[in-house]
Amino acid sequence: MRMMDNRNLLFLIRYASVAIVCVFALVVTIVAIQDNRAKAVRSIESLRAELLNQRKELIRSQVDQVYKQLLLKKSQIESTLKAQEKGRIYEAYAIAHHIYANNIHKSDTEITKLIAEALRPMRFFNGRGYYFILDRQGVMVMHGLDPALENQSVWNVKDKNGSYFFRGLINIVNKRDEGFLRWAFQMPNDQSGDTFDKLGFVKGFEPYGWVIGTGDYLDAFERDVQQELLKWFADYEYDEGGYFVVLNRQGTVLAHHYNDFLGNDLMIGDTVKAPLLEDISTQVAQGGGYVSHLKPLTLSGNASLEHISYVRLVSDWDWIIGTGFNYKTFAKYLKEKEDLLSRDNDQSLIKLIAIATISILLLVAISLYVSHLIARRFEVLQQRIKNDFNTLEKAKDKMEFMALHDDLTGLPNRFHLSQELENSIRYTTEQGSKLAVFFVDLDNFKNVNDLHGHAVGDQLLKAISQKFETLTIEKGMVCRFGGDEFVFCYPDLKSQQEASQYAQCIQSALADPFIIDSKIMTVSCSIGATIYPDDSTDTGTLISKADTVLYRSKMHKKGQIVFYDESISEYINYLMNVEHEVVRAITNDEISVCYQPQVNVQTQQLISVEALARWNNPTLGSVPPGTFITAAEETGLIHSLGLFVFKKACEDIYRCSPNGEGAIGLSVNVSPMQVLEPEFSATVISLCAEVGIDPARVTLEITENIFIHNMDNVQPVFNQLRDYGFNLSLDDFGTGYSSLSYINHLPLNEIKIDRSFIDKFLEGGQSDMLVRMIIGLGHSCGMIVVAEGVETEAQFEKLVSYGCDLVQGYYFDRPLSIESLVERYKALSEAIA
Repeated sequence: MRMMDNRNLLFLIRYASVAIVCVFALVVTIVAIQDNRAKAVRSIESLRAELLNQRKELIRSQVDQVYKQLLLKKSQIESTLKAQEKGRIYEAYAIAHHIYANNIHKSDTEITKLIAEALRPMRFFNGRGYYFILDRQGVMVMHGLDPALENQSVWNVKDKNGSYFFRGLINIVNKRDEGFLRWAFQMPNDQSGDTFDKLGFVKGFEPYGWVIGTGDYLDAFERDVQQELLKWFADYEYDEGGYFVVLNRQGTVLAHHYNDFLGNDLMIGDTVKAPLLEDISTQVAQGGGYVSHLKPLTLSGNASLEHISYVRLVSDWDWIIGTGFNYKTFAKYLKEKEDLLSRDNDQSLIKLIAIATISILLLVAISLYVSHLIARRFEVLQQRIKNDFNTLEKAKDKMEFMALHDDLTGLPNRFHLSQELENSIRYTTEQGSKLAVFFVDLDNFKNVNDLHGHAVGDQLLKAISQKFETLTIEKGMVCRFGGDEFVFCYPDLKSQQEASQYAQCIQSALADPFIIDSKIMTVSCSIGATIYPDDSTDTGTLISKADTVLYRSKMHKKGQIVFYDESISEYINYLMNVEHEVVRAITNDEISVCYQPQVNVQTQQLISVEALARWNNPTLGSVPPGTFITAAEETGLIHSLGLFVFKKACEDIYRCSPNGEGAIGLSVNVSPMQVLEPEFSATVISLCAEVGIDPARVTLEITENIFIHNMDNVQPVFNQLRDYGFNLSLDDFGTGYSSLSYINHLPLNEIKIDRSFIDKFLEGGQSDMLVRMIIGLGHSCGMIVVAEGVETEAQFEKLVSYGCDLVQGYYFDRPLSIESLVERYKALSEAIA
């Protein structure tokens, strides 16, 4: 009986699988064919919708593009009028000057007549523009429109607002030689009695003390611009036969391309039909939209095509602009695409059937062969499965460990941390106690990798991890969160004070130096801490808040232990708002520049000033420079901000102290990110040339951290700037890594003693020694030494005794606006005079 069962089983193994494969393959083939047909239908529908949306988006983008051009044209109307008026007056001035120069032997009366006869008949601005000439007493020498006014006094003539505008024109020439003035006047040939703004430009003609002027009505000039734009619309085309129509709010056609956009039955000046106008009005009221209408192909209207258009309102002019496409042409294009897609689908279906047939035959043959092999090797495989089971169990355990632990240190990873933290929270909740989460970041660990290599850095991380593990033998756990970051979790605590003790133990574990690869290394850490349930009951939030408070801690000072409170969250939100607002700070004219004097210690005379950026935001108020400069660097705006401050400072100082002997010097701070910009030196040189300030007056202040990894890149930049005449100052000297080497390798003119040394050098000790050493070193290298942060007389007197060259600080002046600087220092006032 058992033999029969085995034979039946063998028969099933050999042939049942073949039958199952055949049935399954057939079913799969049928399903695939049906799915292919369904996909073809969906593809055609999707193609139709996609192509229609593409065409709609094309006409919408065209309308939006033209709309922006119209707004730009309108915004430039007044500036365009000013430019044209100024050009006309300059032409008149050139004509008058030419006549005067070529007839100098004639009398003034003859020359005046020649100039008047040359300028009187000239017309422009579509016939509205003409020239007039006044003398400085208000007598009309020549009037191009009304000669009867000539030799008459217009001194007391008023405009419709009661303003003596001729006096105003004369006053402009007396003060500035030329300029613009606006007055209100009735437009010629206008029967409404309304007054219109008129913009005029005048320029002085010195040989006779004349005022040569012209003007035009802003409204009339704007109508000229509108007519030019309507002509442009009539000729404008895009892509293949795309064009525009312009209507007013009443539906009257203002501009039309070939009288074909809305149909052959409409001409310029005609009004569209009421139903279509109603649809158009509805869409433009919503900011723009699509309308569908029938476009007549003949004047009789017997033949028409469906047309889809996009319309938008130009509200200031009450224009409606629109463009569209012919649905029949679109449908023909769509049909071609659909036919092509159908042919592709049919070919794919034929290939699918052929592949399915071949696959079924191959599967049947393979199934027969495999079934025989299975029958023979069944027992062998059964034994092998048993042998492999233990191996799989071991591999499973190893993979579970790898999934929950860090490869380098063997510590639990962040996934393991989440599980353990959940368990610890449940236990802490049951005990009614507290739980502490410490986010630990190693201070300046990047320097280890940069100076000694990543291999040494990895060894140091292993050694630190071993020390950290000893802190969690009795309670808690530690995981490597990533990079040089670790997270500790201590449950069942009684208070924050107890948590603080654990945090101090973490820092104490790093007190002793590490010996890695024969190198002695000291490591410190900063810790951000959160408490459960005081700060949050969610594991992710506890870790996130600990990370946040760590970030805040390291911004101010590294090596601290800081516990989370709501002020931290508020500060982070504040920084995010700073990054958001700084993007618009320059364009909104919120950045100002103040100047702190640098004084000669011997004469106590002003030698130069340091330009300092200040930001006052309507929402954030006064933002500290360190905060918004860091935000500008992180958002990539530091180059624009730096160039703005540089140009503004050069303009201010050059304006109040021109080039020459005794000119005031200018120091400008430069961000490391600016110097690494490819066009930095060329841009700075160009700005100095544009402003006119001598580069020898300009000192660029740089900090040492720019040189750590970029010495080869920045040295050619500084050499080029020095060759062009700029001065270079090493700011915060003595606080960096390799100050002495920079003096030896860089073309420096000046070093600045960091304020941290000045704050403490009165106490004697190391700070006092460093200040004397820096002054002596600077003088031995032929450099100017500047001390910043001088706030008391005692500090100043001691710097005098040490031979420091320049000082700056609140003892002399806080940073001043340019106006306050000029008022405070009389030498600048004399320079202005």
